[in-house]
Amino acid sequence: MLNVVENTTGDCIKADDAEQHVIEEIRQMGNDALHCRGSTAADREAKQLREQRPGLHGNGKKKAVGIQLLGK
Repeated sequence: MLNVVENTTGDCIKADDAEQHVIEEIRQMGNDALHCRGSTAADREAKQLREQRPGLHGNGKKKAVGIQLLGK
């Protein structure tokens, strides 16, 4: 964000451009923080569930199934 304020890349000539870059940076930081929080919470809940039910077995992470779209 400091790079935007100091205009180190030279692409924020107008205040509107700088404002847009700052908004994008803040959105990305928020997205990263929430993603990290979600991963940590899910891991913590899984650990707690395994402690409560020792006989419970996980199947591992599900694999995403890719769909290939054919163009004309």
